[in-house]
Amino acid sequence: MARLTFDDLYHISLTSLGSAADGWKEMVGQLETLATEAADGMVKKSEAARWAGVNANVTRPFVRKTGKEFHDAHTEAKAIWAMLRDAHQDLVAVQSALKEAVDVEAKKQHIQVTGLPDGTVSCVYLHQRDSNDTQTQEQLDYKDRLESRINNLIAQADEIDNSASRALRKIHGNDSHNFGHAKYDSLDDVQSERAVQLAKKSLAKYRDGGEPSIAELTELKQLLSDNAKDREFTVDFYKALGPRDALRFEAQIALDASAEGDKTQFKLAHSIQTSMGEALATATRPPTGKDDPSTAFREDRDYLGKAWQTELKRVGRERLPLGMNNSRIEPRGYQVLGTLLRHGSYDKSFLVPIADDMVTLERKHPNAWSWADNAYAGDGMDKFGLNLDKDGGPGWDPMTGLLEGLGHSPEASTEFFHGSTGGGEHDGLKKLSNLDYFLGDKHGENARQWLPDATGGIASPGAEDKIFGKEALGHALESATSGRPYDSDAPSKDHTQEEADIFRAVVKKVAASPDLFKGDGDFASIADSLGNMSAEYMHDIQRVYAGGDESDYIKHTGAEPDFTGERGALDLFLKTTAEDSEAYSTITHAQQAVTTEMFREAITQRGDNEDIKGVAATAATAGARIEGVTAEGRADAIEAADNSVKKIEEYNKSLEDGDGWLGRFADLGMSTINTVPVVGDVAGWAIEDFREAVLNHKVKDPEEAVRQLEENREKFLDTEHDRIGLASKKAFFVAARDAGLDIESDPVKHAADSVYNAAYGANAAENS
Repeated sequence: MARLTFDDLYHISLTSLGSAADGWKEMVGQLETLATEAADGMVKKSEAARWAGVNANVTRPFVRKTGKEFHDAHTEAKAIWAMLRDAHQDLVAVQSALKEAVDVEAKKQHIQVTGLPDGTVSCVYLHQRDSNDTQTQEQLDYKDRLESRINNLIAQADEIDNSASRALRKIHGNDSHNFGHAKYDSLDDVQSERAVQLAKKSLAKYRDGGEPSIAELTELKQLLSDNAKDREFTVDFYKALGPRDALRFEAQIALDASAEGDKTQFKLAHSIQTSMGEALATATRPPTGKDDPSTAFREDRDYLGKAWQTELKRVGRERLPLGMNNSRIEPRGYQVLGTLLRHGSYDKSFLVPIADDMVTLERKHPNAWSWADNAYAGDGMDKFGLNLDKDGGPGWDPMTGLLEGLGHSPEASTEFFHGSTGGGEHDGLKKLSNLDYFLGDKHGENARQWLPDATGGIASPGAEDKIFGKEALGHALESATSGRPYDSDAPSKDHTQEEADIFRAVVKKVAASPDLFKGDGDFASIADSLGNMSAEYMHDIQRVYAGGDESDYIKHTGAEPDFTGERGALDLFLKTTAEDSEAYSTITHAQQAVTTEMFREAITQRGDNEDIKGVAATAATAGARIEGVTAEGRADAIEAADNSVKKIEEYNKSLEDGDGWLGRFADLGMSTINTVPVVGDVAGWAIEDFREAVLNHKVKDPEEAVRQLEENREKFLDTEHDRIGLASKKAFFVAARDAGLDIESDPVKHAADSVYNAAYGANAAENS
């Protein structure tokens, strides 16, 4: 079959295909009328006729067959129309995306797109006058991404074309005198059928000692990546395979790809793994609203509901005999499922019961995740495993994948960490909250035991460094407390009470056992996530350090964690978290942004007779206290480090790189101040000022800082308090300018001095 090329897709007019689809739609209506007339007319009359003898034995069956052919002709016409309609719609969408990439994006960046003989494209930067034609790495990366995207669109169109052609041949069949050979309601039916066929073919090949070809993997990769978010395709795919074969297939291609060392095979298998995870998320998400009437004739648009999920649990607990190369590799179903859960955002109705069942199984059988004999363990086989992502280890411990899945599924994560396992009539387990299971009890004890996720076994060299799940635990907690996927760039959203309660519980656990979360502690690897959670709740934390907020300068962000009488726990939490350089940077940037937002509110809300100095000083205190606590944490980390200079350099780099929260808070803050006239790109220059304030007053000369800290810690911290005051002063100037005040005027300058004194004094008072 000829391959669709770039030039084909770019230049072809799809009008005639659309007209053909419209023509077949009309034909469907006409044949429906004929089929109805045949059934209600000649067939009904034939059945009612009082024939006997030859007429009864010959004529009546002939009339029945003729009537059926009218019905089959209508069925075939419907299927042909569905193919042409869907192919036209899909190809129009792909062609539109292709032309947007070529005619808009590429031209804007002065990139030339050229079709190659093999049907793909090559992208190169055009010569620019007054330019040395040298591109930055960022530009080169953009060009590569654009080229990859265009080539993927061509491959997608080619698959649509092939699927439609394949379906039309099957619909018509080899007998031109007989209608209705195959029935399809949509192109999704055809593509899911083909994907299942390829997967089952692979299972058969592995059973017989073979493996799928690169061509077969390529076709399956394209089918899955194109349809991973299509409900009809994904439900059909997983229903046809069933949980057992779906997991066996995924395990086999993953293990084969990771062991073979073939880059093309590995890349294809990784894409299939990613798409199967996203497809599972799509297929298990309960539908909302009614079906779109334009999507074929099928009425049963359900999802992988309780029956399928119950079977998945059964398969998840069992070992899967893979029969690969005569080896006895038999991972449990949940171990394979863990690699899929890493990809996609899952509905809580699916993910929480699965998560609870996995935890229950693990509690009953602590060694549940061993992986039979180490058939492939040994030199050079460290990457052999189920998980094909570059991060997260080989995947023998499915909790890593589960927690990553929770990290991308906030509603599920929140519900999971509010839930528990055990305590049932037949499970034989004591009831235990999921949060306590992973983080330990109130004394920091009895937490889950994390074994190294290493192919070579726990005795292999460096095994202690192969625990990947703890970082994923941090991601899941971020999701559970924020209501957003942990890696989302979306603005912060208002928190629910459930989310706020989990954050409070985490704060108390860290405060109860701080050594576990810093240095070489068991949970030190989640410190950066604790920093993100602190930033997420910075408005609420500011309110605690302000002793409440009678002035109403601090923005409300939904439900609040209740820290009444627990200021000391919050101190210890922030101080502990700040011993991680990335977490310290995140907290610092968030605090700076929220404090600036408070200044802006204080300025715009003040009454006619209120002195700007007073309201500004009030707004400065809370943020300064937070900075004072985190400064102590940073000092502790520097003192404890084997190489203090290097440690300060880490802090400096994190401050320079970690401004992601700045933009999020600045954008959010700007959008809520409707009473302030905004001139130009206020958010843009505000972010630059935030960054300048942080870098000017927080970045340190490593050698000098170490010397100061070694000579006199108290004097070092006093210098920190001075810097906090200066940073607060800078934040006030940013807010004043945002509010339209003349920052060169004496009242504003005097107010800025008052801010410095209040911020410096807040920490002096705290430490006196």
